[in-house]
Amino acid sequence: MPSDILIKDDKDALYTALKKKYGENVPQELIDYWDKRINEEYKKRNIKNSIAEDPKDYAKGRHLGKQDIGDISYKVPWQKIVRDQLGITIPINRPYTCPVCGYKMMVDFPPERCIMCGATSFLHLRKLINLKQ
Repeated sequence: MPSDILIKDDKDALYTALKKKYGENVPQELIDYWDKRINEEYKKRNIKNSIAEDPKDYAKGRHLGKQDIGDISYKVPWQKIVRDQLGITIPINRPYTCPVCGYKMMVDFPPERCIMCGATSFLHLRKLINLKQ
């Protein structure tokens, strides 16, 4: 477990870990492939009546300032938001891998904290990524 990166709520450390995991050492062909898959999924979700409409009160009862998957429209994959805001392409429809310690979880949307190293997920840090669009 790389303790030099494990600064639990440091957005710069998490951004560096993301770039290291998904930006550096990743062949451009693979990045282009994942960009294509994200765009296909986005187009598929935006076809009329292809997916349920977003609920109006999903965030009702949630703590202020917390963000989660309910902040994203059903029609937008979270990987597209990450790509648009950070310029980092993350594989879509694959198990989530913690960019800090590399632990693979069988979930598509990252949990608030990694269960192995305790690092806060980049998607739960509003200062790094804003899910409400």
